[in-house]
Amino acid sequence: ADAKDALAKATALREKEAGIYAKDSGDHNTNIAALKKAIAALEKGAAGSFLQTSAAGKLRQMSLDMDMSPADRDMLSAFLSEGEGYVPQSGQITGILKQMLDTMEKDLAEMTATEKQA
Repeated sequence: ADAKDALAKATALREKEAGIYAKDSGDHNTNIAALKKAIAALEKGAAGSFLQTSAAGKLRQMSLDMDMSPADRDMLSAFLSEGEGYVPQSGQITGILKQMLDTMEKDLAEMTATEKQA
């Protein structure tokens, strides 16, 4: 009976971990897609049209949630609120977004590797 209880608890824990991974990896994939759209739009000079998309809303949320320097956060926030008027800084914004993308992709790869080992 103890072995069955232990197995049931382990199975329940594993299912919970798998559910957390599914949610977190889904969130990361959504964030990565939003970052890629933002970078592509900036590189094409289409920041204004990008800012009207749902991906821009996702980027606004990420700018609040992600660990980044206050200067980068302020610059990104200004871009997201001013849009086209902030184009002279688009090279710096693109750099910040690419750093965020690298971080998200690394985090996702680490999560996926951990999940595969489970």
